[in-house]
Amino acid sequence: MIVRNMYKLYLAVILMFFSVLTTRGNEADTTKKKVDIARIRYHENIEKQQKQALSFNGGDGKVLNVSKNKDINAFVTEAIINEVDILKDTIESAGYLDHRLKVKYLSGLENLVKGFYNGWRNKSFNPAMGSILVKNYKALMQADTKKQDISPIVERASYEVGNININGEGTALYENIGYAEARNILFRKFCQKNPDKVLPMLEQYFSVPFADSLVAAAAHRNPNQLYDYAAATRTNVGRLIRRNNDSLVKAIVAIASSKSGQQYYPFIDELVHERLTLQDIYDVMGDNVQYYRLLVKTQTAYNDRLIKKDTPVAYDKLLAKLKDRAENVFIEQINALHDSPDNIRFKILDPLTPQELYYLIVLGEDVIYTSSYKGVYNRMMQRLSIPAGDSLLMSVRFDKFKKFIKLAAGYNKLDEFLATMPDSSSQRLMMAFVRGLEKTGTLEDAVDVADSYGSISNPLVKRLIDQEIEKNLLEGKQKQERRTIVIYDILQTIFQSSQDSSIDISAKLNIPPVYKVDYKDLVDDSGRVVQQVFFYGDKDGKESYANFISMFTNTGEWKVKKNAEWTEIRSAKGKPVYIYANLPLDYESGLDSIAQSKMAAYMEKHNLKPSITIHRGHSYWVGSTIRNLAPSSKIVILGSCGGFHNLDDVLRTCPDAHIISSKEVGTRIINEPILKAINDDIKVGKNVEWLTIWKELSARFTSGDAKERFDNYIPPHKNLGALFIKAYTRQMGSME
Repeated sequence: MIVRNMYKLYLAVILMFFSVLTTRGNEADTTKKKVDIARIRYHENIEKQQKQALSFNGGDGKVLNVSKNKDINAFVTEAIINEVDILKDTIESAGYLDHRLKVKYLSGLENLVKGFYNGWRNKSFNPAMGSILVKNYKALMQADTKKQDISPIVERASYEVGNININGEGTALYENIGYAEARNILFRKFCQKNPDKVLPMLEQYFSVPFADSLVAAAAHRNPNQLYDYAAATRTNVGRLIRRNNDSLVKAIVAIASSKSGQQYYPFIDELVHERLTLQDIYDVMGDNVQYYRLLVKTQTAYNDRLIKKDTPVAYDKLLAKLKDRAENVFIEQINALHDSPDNIRFKILDPLTPQELYYLIVLGEDVIYTSSYKGVYNRMMQRLSIPAGDSLLMSVRFDKFKKFIKLAAGYNKLDEFLATMPDSSSQRLMMAFVRGLEKTGTLEDAVDVADSYGSISNPLVKRLIDQEIEKNLLEGKQKQERRTIVIYDILQTIFQSSQDSSIDISAKLNIPPVYKVDYKDLVDDSGRVVQQVFFYGDKDGKESYANFISMFTNTGEWKVKKNAEWTEIRSAKGKPVYIYANLPLDYESGLDSIAQSKMAAYMEKHNLKPSITIHRGHSYWVGSTIRNLAPSSKIVILGSCGGFHNLDDVLRTCPDAHIISSKEVGTRIINEPILKAINDDIKVGKNVEWLTIWKELSARFTSGDAKERFDNYIPPHKNLGALFIKAYTRQMGSME
């Protein structure tokens, strides 16, 4: 019954609407007047804008195609075409308007149609509001002709409508007594809709009566942005900021005025609440250890507040500064001294507490060497007054504990770490490791869980993770939370497949084949398999290059041709395989980078698109290789890989790439057999079968140091983090 009544009402509205169309069409005929030649161009300008709108978005030149709903299209067409035409003719025939006023209001009408069209085109204005836009202009024009204040009309209208009629370049209302107030009203509405754009716009609206309130609000909402503007002393916004009496604004101004502002700023919240003074920070700024210690202490205090849902101001800046000091003061030095005895190499860590060492680990993932990690980890555990991992995590309020567990698993320290605490604590920790993956703003935690699983050898720990994933998946289904379901379903599938290769993971997750790369997908249009190899000009890079080239010389299987900046290697037998490897020229002068660029330019010029890309060098060079990665790459061999961010970056460029990486530093005794196995297959036109290759290599490396190093290499079908990202992207439509 209700549905039938609603249907009747709908029909009545439609009939009434078409009745209005007919009436207005007749009205248009009666009001059509001859246009004065002095104003004919203003009429033509309006009609030109109307024609553009009628042809936009696949329009047929008769009806505005603003939506899939024909009724809405007709309704908007009536407003922007017919009503505007009526109003245009009404202005032209109005005896109470002189030439100047007619030109003014016709220009305003042109501004209306132009604003409608441009706003529709750039998606800043909903075209379905066309009728409201015209109605608003009529009201404004009527008030203006009577010399009435237009600001109450603007107050009642939406920002989008007012912005076209009041702020447009050809607005007709610039002489109205309420024009200035109307613009202030619109600016206030703009600020409410676009809080992050307040400060840039405030440069034009610095005289609004609520400017000081806007500055204070901007400081509390986005202190980082205000800090940048506070440093500009000669701008209108800079002057507004400096006169403001808000305590946070005043603190930001004081810091921005200092030459060492970037050193003080991470502590802005502590300064505002008077838990620190500028002098406190100044006293430790010249001492790397003491400054780092203050950062860690503040981070711990902030973690206490975050637990209570109290987010400190500029919390992200403190964390960024902490990461910067961890990487560039401490890790950089122990990495650089990797050939020195431990007592020299790790001396800089002597003053650091277990908590301070913990932050070196969780924030240094992208740059820390394997041996550096182990040295930091061992010292951290040795310095605990209570040698228990759960006590350590409690002391840092479990900050970034998922990253810590992921790294411990990756560097084969997880079992050792879990053994330092009671079984009940280790079980709770691993369950927490898997929980809440859907609540973060990125996929990093989920990828860390995926990466860790393959490194865990304890069957009890794996069973706990499996059970927790099943539990979270069921809860997601009960609550019908799609993101939760997708994350835990993918994890469950890839974990099961990692232990059972009979599972068709490609079909279950709707991703390309995992266990092989077809030969036909590796060859280019000319039937060649092209490979690109990146070397770097440090000592290790030069040694690695020499070992790499020795694989292809004096074998009769390959032809090697060297020029000043790269080497070209071609197969002499079998299918055509072309390998291009840059020379490891001096990195301090940037010559290795230049060689890579010139090699890439040569390859592009000769249409040599690599389907295999190989990184040979330390982990700190990986980012450079990834930045130069060709989208045509189907196999990417990274050696030492920095985890989520590197996998994410590779797959953004090459969504279907098969990635081989290592949990530790790559080594030639493993790299070269892997490359040989791949080349042996493609030279005879075979598919690259990962299960077969890894089975043969496993039989070769059965004991000792070689086996340990080989076990740290992760083949594509075991690279669970990469599989997770591929599957998530396909199911959710994009990465995050």
